[in-house]
Amino acid sequence: MIPQPDGLKIVLVEDERMFSEMLARSINDLTGLELVARAFTVAEGVKVCEQHLPDLVIADLALPDGNGVRVIEALKQVNHNARVLVLSAHVEDFSPPAEVAGMIEGVISKGEAHAELSKHLRSVIQQQNPGFEDEQNLINRLTAREMDIFLLLGEGLTNREIAKRLSRSAATVATHRKMIAVKLRCSGAALMSVATRHRIHAGKIPS
Repeated sequence: MIPQPDGLKIVLVEDERMFSEMLARSINDLTGLELVARAFTVAEGVKVCEQHLPDLVIADLALPDGNGVRVIEALKQVNHNARVLVLSAHVEDFSPPAEVAGMIEGVISKGEAHAELSKHLRSVIQQQNPGFEDEQNLINRLTAREMDIFLLLGEGLTNREIAKRLSRSAATVATHRKMIAVKLRCSGAALMSVATRHRIHAGKIPS
């Protein structure tokens, strides 16, 4: 299996449910993170922070029952070492209260949340586990041909089926497959699981 870093417990506080689902998928796509709870109001956010003592909270500020800063203040009471990523539709207007400013890892614009959240989360994982390379970084090092084979493995194709699809010999595919497993630091059995997960997330199938 690809080495796993120590898991960071995350709480997500966002009232727009479809947006929350999208953010949850972004979190779950990264190794080294555990989304322990989602909340949709300040009251729920405070409750789950007290219950789970998260390492990181991703919080919207404009919530139906008040300001999301109240969640950050509550988090400080139960885990003053926790960090916070703030979601805001108006990043340029955000000014954190002095008493919680030191906990805030970054402020993310909702309009750029998908890309920005992944970038910030990778940074947090790296800080927590120096020297760790996450799954996506390892996958990005595959050659174009290895990536073709990797994605087809994610479809569940056998070596012979991949060879036919790519007009290569089964022996050549088997050699590439072994090299892919080495690069991703996983066993042959685990490779199929990694490839399937990546293909679903990327939505790519080579022609």
